[in-house]
Amino acid sequence: MPSDVSPLCLPSSPQLWTDVYGALHARYAARTGVHTWLVTAAPDTAWAAAEALTLWRAGEGQRLKGWLELLVHDTLLPLEQTLRGQRFGGVVVVGEALAGGPAPQWPERTVTALSGLRYREGGSLPAWRAATPLGGVIRQGESAAASICAAQGVPVVVCEPPRLGEALLGLAGQVPQGLALLP
Repeated sequence: MPSDVSPLCLPSSPQLWTDVYGALHARYAARTGVHTWLVTAAPDTAWAAAEALTLWRAGEGQRLKGWLELLVHDTLLPLEQTLRGQRFGGVVVVGEALAGGPAPQWPERTVTALSGLRYREGGSLPAWRAATPLGGVIRQGESAAASICAAQGVPVVVCEPPRLGEALLGLAGQVPQGLALLP
């Protein structure tokens, strides 16, 4: 994991760990709830995502129930394995806002993680559609991370960091007990 990712300014006392693939995970407790929400970012967007989550969680983000996890990864296998290892209510992929995308081909390659683990990744991925519409977003485009979510049957939205809160509220609003009603 690049050295510029580790000193992230993330909201309130997260649990932090790296996985065997070298991806950084940060998990935050929201209001009492059963759902877990995932925000996934590449190292070059992680700082902006963390800042946006910090601001959002201090305000309207207090409505979110369950857990919020930020995953920072260089390759796609950490995301795929994270989705296989835990059930998520929805995933927000940090990137250019898209309404959906075609079925991409994930180039096959061998990767060596910082831990020394060597693994192969790649293959065909399915087309995907945003699970909840973001106002004004109609552009279609390729997102391998969103396609991996679709392959795992997990609702997904792709957006820029300033719209993370909007995307998370949209996902959480689609499931029972996803949001708290605040006075």
